[in-house]
Amino acid sequence: MTLFDFFNIIGLVAFAVSGVYKGIKKELDILGISILGFLTAFGGGILRDIIINRIPVVLTGYMDISFATGGIIAGMLFYKIFKKDISTSTTVKIFDAIGLAAFTISGAIVGINAGLNLVGVILLAVLTGTGGGMISDILTGEVPFILKEDVYATCSIAGAFILFTLTKTFGFSPESAGFFSLIFTMALRLTAIYKNWHLPRFE
Repeated sequence: MTLFDFFNIIGLVAFAVSGVYKGIKKELDILGISILGFLTAFGGGILRDIIINRIPVVLTGYMDISFATGGIIAGMLFYKIFKKDISTSTTVKIFDAIGLAAFTISGAIVGINAGLNLVGVILLAVLTGTGGGMISDILTGEVPFILKEDVYATCSIAGAFILFTLTKTFGFSPESAGFFSLIFTMALRLTAIYKNWHLPRFE
């Protein structure tokens, strides 16, 4: 198992838990909650694969499905036992930041390997990192999280830009550039959480 695989697993679990609590808040039944959990975990990757005309990875194996299922079950059980939403806890936010970074970089690497330009690489990176959350927000009648003032998609854009620059300008391999970009994206998101950074908006 590579470092990226490990971070990807953490991201899948964190995003699945996030989807579960979103469903609970909307008073959905168990099926609805499960669907939101899976969509949050897999939605971005599916959108990415559709754009590059590839069969979604989640449909070709069982490992990702297993971890996402584990996250959904764990989220439901935790809420049932403790009646507490942990989706906004510091621990889950840290896991979410790791997942955002891992998904962002995996999407960017797919874009680079597919020969896309900077815009295409950033698009795939942002979709992979945030697409699942956007889909679940739309399904539950919410304004997508990344369109609000929180510094979230910005971290994804910055990470993808750095990866592209290191690869195309300085000759790094996508995997080597991906490691540095992953650390940067994760650090930027965690700093934004700690400092409570927000993008400006019109009042």
